[in-house]
Amino acid sequence: MTPPDPARYAMDAAAAIGADYADLDDGGGYLFRVSKNGRSLIAGAGAICSFPVNSATAFSLSRDKAHTKTVLTAAGLPVAPGGLFFAHTRRAALRQPGREASDAAVFAAKLGWPVFCKPNTGSRGNFAEIVADPFALADYVRRVGVEFEAFLVEPILKGAEHRVLIHDGRVIFHASKSPPALTGDGATSIATLLSALNLSLAGSGISPYPSSVLQVASLDPAAIPAKGQRIALPGRRNLSAEGDIEIFSDTAPPALAALAAQGVAAVGLRVGAVDLFDTSPAGDLTQPAILEVNGNPGLRTLELNGRTDLIRKLWISMLSEMLGT
Repeated sequence: MTPPDPARYAMDAAAAIGADYADLDDGGGYLFRVSKNGRSLIAGAGAICSFPVNSATAFSLSRDKAHTKTVLTAAGLPVAPGGLFFAHTRRAALRQPGREASDAAVFAAKLGWPVFCKPNTGSRGNFAEIVADPFALADYVRRVGVEFEAFLVEPILKGAEHRVLIHDGRVIFHASKSPPALTGDGATSIATLLSALNLSLAGSGISPYPSSVLQVASLDPAAIPAKGQRIALPGRRNLSAEGDIEIFSDTAPPALAALAAQGVAAVGLRVGAVDLFDTSPAGDLTQPAILEVNGNPGLRTLELNGRTDLIRKLWISMLSEMLGT
């Protein structure tokens, strides 16, 4: 079994600085210790924040998308609008009225269908979906409520989506994202191609694409795309959900770099990735809006673009600081 990414990065960086790496997860790699000269730190993967320089408060805050939006708004930063709602009523007495699933439908109608929904504490594109109408929203609430308590309803933003990774105010990388796509083979229907994509996601912790994604994209499930034809699926752009990277750089446009650094600092993170939408009509980055601030971002984009040197540099910096080397 291949260790999770943070374990691999920590092992590599530990070896580079002469520190000892010890797996604490029976070889699974989701919990590990790095030690040197009588000092040690514990980190991990999965639900554990993989960046030991991030505080527990900042990381916990970044996991709550609604709270993050509130903090960013209070800091005067442009944020994608939206509302927080709950998929079930088990703690309804602990919150103000207007947050139930029925309220979500009213809110969505005011925004204008279709809308974009995602779990408040989700990641990796799990249950991030375009929802077309009240019936689709009811189905979404039923499905998302199995794993998550709360979800966000947001307008669908037009424009390019960007990610900027920040460490102590400095840009580590910038990437623009492209949506997942079905690729035709000249013989298979769109519905069958979608089923194959969902099969590839099985066991990954990422929810399958609902059949309604074809309706949202105005696609005929029975249509047979030509060989090599690319059919983009709207909604998610995460690598973990079969999205892709269009542009990669170890620098970022000044407008995005500044906003990303401000967003990470507002949440209190030292390492964080900011997802932004360029909402400017001309696509000139004059109207960026923050979607999320991720306090435990994956670094697979760097690996895919051959920049493992940046991963090593980041991890060596963190381990050296924490271990006093």
